[in-house]
Amino acid sequence: MVKQQQFEYAYLFGSVCPERGIGEAIVVPWVNKDIMTNHLEQISKATEKGRHAVVIMDGAGWHTDDIAREFNNVSTINTN
Repeated sequence: MVKQQQFEYAYLFGSVCPERGIGEAIVVPWVNKDIMTNHLEQISKATEKGRHAVVIMDGAGWHTDDIAREFNNVSTINTN
């Protein structure tokens, strides 16, 4: 018997600040630049005044250099 197999996926975006012992995360059913920008916004809001967050990205399609431009306290580094 032939049976169709369908899968549902979830994607986790996460970040941590070991020094402060805090983190931010979202779980979403798909990924794109808007979702990544939303996560960077979370990071920006959690970053204390006078501090700067650095996010290391692995070069996925939605990890573009322009996504952090609107946040003056977040920078991204692409590893590819």
